[in-house]
Amino acid sequence: MSLEIVTWQVITFLIGLILGSFFPKYLAKKGENLATKEDITEITSKIEIVRHEYASQLESVKAELSAKLTTYGFRYEKEYEVLSELTAVLVELRDASTSLRPVFDFHDPNMTKDEIKQERLERFFNSRRNLYIIREKKRPFYPDDIYQAILSIENIAHQESIGYQYKDPFEQGSFLEYWKEAEKNQKEITASVENALLKVRDRVTTWEVLYNC
Repeated sequence: MSLEIVTWQVITFLIGLILGSFFPKYLAKKGENLATKEDITEITSKIEIVRHEYASQLESVKAELSAKLTTYGFRYEKEYEVLSELTAVLVELRDASTSLRPVFDFHDPNMTKDEIKQERLERFFNSRRNLYIIREKKRPFYPDDIYQAILSIENIAHQESIGYQYKDPFEQGSFLEYWKEAEKNQKEITASVENALLKVRDRVTTWEVLYNC
């Protein structure tokens, strides 16, 4: 056998070895790399889809929250205005009621008893009428517990006005009872108004917490 033939046989063997061992692995690796690139492309595409959907949902939520804040803001401002008006007339009714029969009475010495009584009752009736107007006309815009508290105040204040208008402390045996009743009514009126004002304050605080969230 010639050297040339042996050489070609060796070369053929080596080529076969390479083709049979290395090339299949190379092709398999190339296939894996190709599959990996395709997987990455698919995953990237899905991530972009999810990101787009999330961004759309986020914008929708932002728009909804913005609309709610606008609505809450309007309601808060409206109710705050009503509660401010109620607070002012409640304080005025309290002062007018407790001034009907004060324990320490100071008045114009040039006025008669009837003139003093008329002046005090006029102040009382005006303050009560003002409270009634706001209480009823603005009722849909503030909570019912405040409305009920106002009714309680008006009931006690009315009793005090009746006692002042129609009772005479100088009737026989009624002087002490007259002033005891006046003191009792004044304490109840003051406590009831304070209770209503606390409800108003709690309501305003609640709105502030919600609006600032």
